[in-house]
Amino acid sequence: MPARQVAFQKNFPIIYTMMKTGGIVLRKEKLSDRLLHLSIYTEKMGKINALTKVELKNFPLSTESFSISQFTLKITGEKIEIIDAKLLKHNFPENLPRYKYLNAIAKYVINFTGGGPDKRIFNLISFYMNIKKNFLLALTMFLIKLTYFEGLFPVLDKCVICNSKNIKGFSIENGGVVCEKCIKNTSIPWNRKLTKEAQLLLKTSFYSVSSCKIGNIKRIKNTFEKHLSYRNGM
Repeated sequence: MPARQVAFQKNFPIIYTMMKTGGIVLRKEKLSDRLLHLSIYTEKMGKINALTKVELKNFPLSTESFSISQFTLKITGEKIEIIDAKLLKHNFPENLPRYKYLNAIAKYVINFTGGGPDKRIFNLISFYMNIKKNFLLALTMFLIKLTYFEGLFPVLDKCVICNSKNIKGFSIENGGVVCEKCIKNTSIPWNRKLTKEAQLLLKTSFYSVSSCKIGNIKRIKNTFEKHLSYRNGM
């Protein structure tokens, strides 16, 4: 349980809470030579923004982007400060493609997740940040599973408007596939084969996927990105 403590400033009590939690650094922003702003997905609090002070000439890996660390947090109202951070695993991007992949995952989490904690999402981020190959497939699978965990998975097996099985397109506005009768000019081309592949990627683990057409993967990824962006008001 977090420990509530009281400090005094100019004779006024300041109540704050100390908490230890695992966290994944999504983004790091340098505010000054000794002050950093971190976006972190934590086990106990979900997505948070926190400040941390660093010593000059000290560049701890525990606060680098994509690192998984154990954080000690001081929570005062809406302000969160990192008192200590111990590195558990650093997902160092060895090359530009992997950096772009890790950065895309971090962007998805920042833009598409709610504020509350979800152990499934924490484990999902941890697993997919460890992937070192097949980045397009991995990113698409991460996005699909994240959509499901966020409760925003689209209707894929029948027309979202009239329940017809004759799938012809994907409606971003209506959140699912549409039939020939309900399709509009703004709908994205979609078919039952794409539905089956998307459902397979949702249910299957990354290392169990044997083959998938690159063209279909790109279409599924782009469609889910637009679907989540719309659902999150972006």
